Amino acid sequence: MSIHSFVKVSLIAVSLAGLFISQPVNASDGENVYKKYCQACHQPNGKGMQGVFPPLANNSNLKDKPAYIAETIIKGKSGPITVNGTNYNGSMPPMGYLKDADIAALVNYINTELVQGSEETTADAVSSLR
Repeated sequence: MSIHSFVKVSLIAVSLAGLFISQPVNASDGENVYKKYCQACHQPNGKGMQGVFPPLANNSNLKDKPAYIAETIIKGKSGPITVNGTNYNGSMPPMGYLKDADIAALVNYINTELVQGSEETTADAVSSLR
């Protein structure tokens, strides 16, 4: 194979890889991430603990706000918030150590499965928020 052919094949491979990397990550993958990192506080059903850990399920603050969800995961959150009429004043630790793809999958799971939103995000979009 000539160097010219090798370069062409390499460019095509990189371009195709970019297509797959920038696609929305499957929400079902996010359920596994949720179980590992989130459910201890927000509970398996996403309903949280009244007055202690805010619910993610049916949380109108989150619906179709994938960038907000991702930023909260990356940077954490502290201080007073109101969710569905209940006040919370706690602290969620930052989880920026998670991979972009895992955060994207988690965001998609929260938004589409727990709050019945429709917007999804990609690992590239998460990366841009760091």
